[in-house]
Formats: sequence, structure tokens, C-alpha cells
Amino acid sequence: MKKLVSMLLCLCLVLSLTAFAAAEGYTAGTYEGKGAGRNGDIVVSVTFSSSAIESIEVVSHTETPGIGDAPIARIPAEIVKYQSLAVDAITGATLTGNAIVDAVADAVVKAGGDAEALKAVAIEQAVSTEQVDKTADVIILGGGGAGMAAAVAAAEKGASVIVVEKTAALGGNTVRSGGYMNAATITAQNANMTEGQMETVISLATEEPKNEIQAKWQQTVLKEVEAYKASGATYLFDSPTFHALQTYKGGDYAATPELVESMCLNAPKAFDWLKEMGFDWRDYSVAVIGSLWPRAQMSQTYKSGIGFIEVFTNQIAKENLNVEILYEVQATDLTLTDGKVTGAIGKGADGTTYNFTANKGVILATGGFSANVEMRQKYNTIWEDLGENIPTTNSPAITGDGIVMAEAVGAQLVGMDKIQLLAIADPETGALDAHVGDATSICVNKEGKRYVNETERRDVLAAAALKQTDGIFYIISSTQNNDLDENGYNSYGLHIDDLVAAGEVYRADTLEELAQQLGMDPAVLMESVKKFNEAVSSGYDPEFGRTVFNTHALIEDFGPYYACPRSPAVHHTMGGVRVDVDTHVLREDGSWIAGLYAAGEVTGGFHGTNRLGGNAIADCLANGRIAGLTVVEDNK
Repeated sequence: MKKLVSMLLCLCLVLSLTAFAAAEGYTAGTYEGKGAGRNGDIVVSVTFSSSAIESIEVVSHTETPGIGDAPIARIPAEIVKYQSLAVDAITGATLTGNAIVDAVADAVVKAGGDAEALKAVAIEQAVSTEQVDKTADVIILGGGGAGMAAAVAAAEKGASVIVVEKTAALGGNTVRSGGYMNAATITAQNANMTEGQMETVISLATEEPKNEIQAKWQQTVLKEVEAYKASGATYLFDSPTFHALQTYKGGDYAATPELVESMCLNAPKAFDWLKEMGFDWRDYSVAVIGSLWPRAQMSQTYKSGIGFIEVFTNQIAKENLNVEILYEVQATDLTLTDGKVTGAIGKGADGTTYNFTANKGVILATGGFSANVEMRQKYNTIWEDLGENIPTTNSPAITGDGIVMAEAVGAQLVGMDKIQLLAIADPETGALDAHVGDATSICVNKEGKRYVNETERRDVLAAAALKQTDGIFYIISSTQNNDLDENGYNSYGLHIDDLVAAGEVYRADTLEELAQQLGMDPAVLMESVKKFNEAVSSGYDPEFGRTVFNTHALIEDFGPYYACPRSPAVHHTMGGVRVDVDTHVLREDGSWIAGLYAAGEVTGGFHGTNRLGGNAIADCLANGRIAGLTVVEDNK
């Protein structure tokens, strides 16, 4: 112990001397610095003494809520603590983190310091050799939508829960989503049914079934349609069973029918569950990219998917539920005792080893593997290239950890080659947050021409986009379909002025001016918009056979108009751990792996070859809830 203390004291002395040398010559005072963040400048206020950085405050930024929060909270403190700008090595800094470092460096220069020298100040942390033992009824690996749903569901039934989160914040991919959840609920009554939409329903309900389960669904839907017509209703028809039919066909009949049925029938239950917790759903549903039907539900007030996480954390606090959350601990292995999963092993960011013991069971909720280039390339059989040059919309933490752990204890993996691209990503970064415009509205290529039915399946949309010049297209919108709120903020909480200033979105008073900004022939764009509007008005698009239109789809005859450049990125991995309808993890022979459950994108079998837009949140929340209930029910 004495040797360790001596080493640490020496280390601190070396760091202090190095930092002082780098900082020598500061002019004491407070200085402002700027750095280019993901969505605009990050501005910091830095206070210096003659020899040190005393404090750092982020005074303004336009980073995405729920994504940029952790770097903004932590990096300034790390810079002050270590008197170094080399903090990205210990914080996992993203674009937001790098911008904070650049902003502080700007202030350092203004204070007369040497920013480059501070970037060279090495940060050495003593690696912990501590081992921590923790026990709870339920151990949940992953703090995204599925993990938090499972945590609340289990805790509400009286179980003690530990959530093990790999990153510094909850949310996973859920907070990066647009916040849309497919659930066939009464909100569909706020939209009118068209003849083309009814034809779509009847066609799907009368096609040749692939199996008895699909045939059963079809019979149910036909009876529902008969009752709908007899009632004289004119609102949009929908039902959980029709949702199942569309999900099954939308995935080329490759999904497990029982899992599809469970997800679609339980999505409305999850919808009601969140409503009981105080989640403020809008009173109407919409179609989102690749959803095939206007059944996507969203919050009235929350931006993006952060609301789904906050409703769970609020419930935990309000009801004083027995849920402990550990941050920056990566689960590495599952613990087996006589063939049963009884816990997990994790490693903290500081090197601490965690031994978790589960009295009732372990729930995997670690997500897919879209951010793991090696796994993408290993399993991909569909796309020409999914290497490192193809960005992902996902959190960088989504690397398939749970899939690897489950396979190591005998779990069967299914559908691992089914990897989805989402067309509406940032062409450079793959991010979704700098988004303006309803993606089911008109989309045009660089020449100003439509090239696809905008409500098609996601794989169809991505393949079509990749065939366009440079693989880029533009979402064109006007006031009623720009997806901005009354204050000019998009669905991720970013302001339109910041997005335009950052070059993420184009804005013009006329379509002619917009076309000129995009370098396309104004006459071509105007003709494309004209034909699209005619299709919206008639409810049918003769060029691409489109029949589904949101009520606000029409491009208005007045500005401002917006164009948002988009391109495909790796978005969702449909394959994963095989489970049953109660979320038990299965071996190849169909038997349970005792003590192991899984929910969300870590699982396979729910989506087939293609996931419908809005079904990911339905999958996470519905099956996360089921997992939390099942692990308690199994151990009564």
C-alpha cells in the first residue's frame, strides 16, 4: 500500500509539473472559447489563475439532448482535474467532446497559454485492482429502452434490480431514435381512410398464406374490416393483427410468426403502461419512413426517444423502486452454475472487476452490433460493403456484446446476416439528429427527380438511394411537413437556424431558389413537386404506386422551403439471440437456458429480413416489459 501511495504521489507530481510547464504564462482572468460541435458552436467560459485552469463552464451549445449531455457534464471537469487537453483518451469523447476540448484550447490561447503543450500533457490513471461483489434479484445488462423497461417492470413486481450500463449515460439507441413507436391504438381514428389504403388491407388479408398462423391473422383482419365497414366508420383502419400481417410480410415472411404476433399484440399494452406512468402521447398517429402504415405514436413534448428513458427514471424515483444503475461498467461474461446463468462479470472504466449475482435471472438488453464493423463484415451477405467507410446511426457502444456472451453459453443465434440500412442519415457522420422534413414526404435526387415510393420498405429505400448520384438525396419540405415545432426546433431538439448555419439544412423562400442552392434545374424540381402534390390530393401516386400519405404530406405553394441532404447508413441488425414469446433465451434444440432472458435488438426473429419503421421501439418496450415480468413470474 505504501508503495502504491508513493507511486501515485510521484505521478501526481509529474503531472502537476508537466501541466504547470504547459500552462506557464497564463494571464489570469476569464476567457471565452468556441469549438465546432455536432450541430453548431459550443461556447465555454474558462477561468485561469496565472498557473492553472481553475474552472470551465459550457455557456451555450446546440448539441442533441440525451446524446451530448455526458461529454458536456464530464469533460470540463476532467480538463480541470488533470490540467490537460488530452482528455479524450479517458472520456470516450465524441464530436461533442472534441468540440469542448477545442473550445477550451481557444480560451487557453486567448489567456496566453500553450494549447498544444496542454494537449501533450499525458494523463495516467492508476488502474484499480478492486473486485466488487453485487447481488440483486435481477441483473440487467444494458440501460437502453429494453433494459429500462425490464427494470421498471421487474421492480414494480417487487424485485431488486441492478442495471449495468456500458456508457456514462442511459439511453443506448433509444435516445438516438426519432421517438416513434408502432402501436395499433385508437389514435388511428384521427386520420381518414382512403380507397387505396383499404385495397392494401384487403390485398394483404387475402393473399396466399405461408402458414396457419398467417391464415388465422387474415381471417381475423377480414372480420375486423367487416365490422369496420358495418359501423360506417371513415377513420383509418388498424389493429394489432393487421400490424402483425404487415410486419410479417414486410420482413419477407422470414420472422418467427409467434414472435411477430406477441410484439404487435403487446405494443398497445406497453403504450398504455407508459401512459399510466405519465407519458404524454399525442392523440394521433403518423407514418414514418418504412413503417408502411400511419400507426407510429410519439410524445407531445419530448424530443427524440429520450422521453422513453425519462419516463422510466421518473417512475423509479416516484415509486422509490429498488433499482440501482451502474454506469461505465461493461459486462464481459455470463456466469454459469450447473448449466444455469446465475450472474455476470463486468469491468469498470477504472479497471474495477464486478461480480454480479442474480437471484432470479439475467436479462440481456445490450442492443445489436451496427457499430461493430468486424461483426458487420462477418455476417453481411446482403449489401456490397458494410466496412468502416459506411457510417452507422447507432451509439458507438452498440457492438454486439450481449450476442457474443449469449453464444458463449450455448444460445442459438438467428438471422445474423439481416442488417438494415436507413436511408435518412447524415451523409458524413450517419447521425439522424440534424433532420428536417417528414421523410415520407417528397424525396428527390441531386437532379431534382423523385426516384422511389417514399413509404416503401427501408431496404428498398436504402437500395434506391444508393443508386442515385453520390448516394445522396434530399427530403423536401414546407411549413406543414418540416417536422419543426412552433419555436423552430426539430424532433431532436435542434433549432433550424443552427442547422442552416451549420450547412446541415438548406432553406429558401421559393422552390426556384432552393433548387439553385442545391445545384439542380429549378424546372425539374418544380415539376417533381407538382406531380407529387397531385398524387397527395388524389390519394394515389401513379408513378410509384404509392397509397399511404400523411395528412400533412402536401408541399405548400409558399415558403420557406427546406432541403435536408440524406444518405444510407447501417441502422439496425435484425438478427441476434433466439428467444421465445416470454423472452427466455433458447438453445438450438429449443430448450431454455435457465436464468437467461433477452429483449430488444439483442434478439432475433421479430423482424425477418427487414424491420418496419417504428417497430424497434415497439420491440424494445413491449419485450423489455415482458422480460421484467417473466423473470419474476418464473421465480415465484
